[in-house]
Amino acid sequence: MNREQFQRVTKIGLPTVLAVIIAYFLLKEIDIQQIPQTLNRLSKKALLIGFTCYCLLVLTKASRFRALLNLDSSVHQIFPILALHTFWGNILPMRTGDVSYVYLMQRRQKVDATQGIASLLIASLIDLILLIGLVLATVWLLRNSLPDSLTFLYLLLFLIGSVLIIGFVLVSVAPNVCMRLAELCARPLLGLKNRAISWVVNKGLQVLQELTALRANRRFLEVWVYSLMCLAIRFGFQCYLVVEMGVDVPILHALFALAFTNVFNLLPIQTVGNFGTTEFPFVWLLKHFGTSVEVATVTGFSLHILILLYCLPLGVYGYFRKPKES
Repeated sequence: MNREQFQRVTKIGLPTVLAVIIAYFLLKEIDIQQIPQTLNRLSKKALLIGFTCYCLLVLTKASRFRALLNLDSSVHQIFPILALHTFWGNILPMRTGDVSYVYLMQRRQKVDATQGIASLLIASLIDLILLIGLVLATVWLLRNSLPDSLTFLYLLLFLIGSVLIIGFVLVSVAPNVCMRLAELCARPLLGLKNRAISWVVNKGLQVLQELTALRANRRFLEVWVYSLMCLAIRFGFQCYLVVEMGVDVPILHALFALAFTNVFNLLPIQTVGNFGTTEFPFVWLLKHFGTSVEVATVTGFSLHILILLYCLPLGVYGYFRKPKES
């Protein structure tokens, strides 16, 4: 086995093992039959509403990237790309599903890979800012019942959110200063004359160049509006499903745990299918608010399974709905 094959096996093998270990320790705390029993409590109407909202979420994401990349194509042409990207993002480990977005945008919409990476990074940063804002807002509403052990987490997220907002303002208001500063920092690394390091640094500078092209204009405002819509749809339908499951989890507690879990999963730490790395922070937080590990685990796995079932037909649609050859 050569080095490239070893790295490929490691990227898939380690997350898979991690998923099995985390899932095992969580599932051993419950009766596995509780998960299908919880899912069976959902009516056909609730399942249909959930799937409709999930499709609407992907459609809104497609509209956001269309605005972000300033594409002439209709949103219906972008939708299959985001549908397939959503599928791979839920299946592949360590955010490798994001490669599908860059590849499909390049192949189907002729978007340069650097632009694709930059748009994905911008969208992720906006999502992170909004997610942190949602976490802080729910923490404020839950301040009287907030455990002391979570105070540090609250302050850390507040600090990260503040830094990100300042960074966005600087990139928009003083792009030339940001580029000069980045080039100054990159100069010692480029001076090493290492091909791999030089490639990474140059790509990083190209992505930053795309980021500094952002301006506080109508298109940028449109991107933020779509991002807020994504946030509202995503957590709105997930909280709706939690209520329809009839589990003993207060809605504000569920919203807080879901928001933090999404912040956590923006990091490249996912396992295969996201099993374990989605449920662990969700269960950990709900436990701090007094929800039993059993109830939190059943709720987390049930919701996760539903999301995977929802993204499956979208992935099939995105794969077969290819643009017509010109």
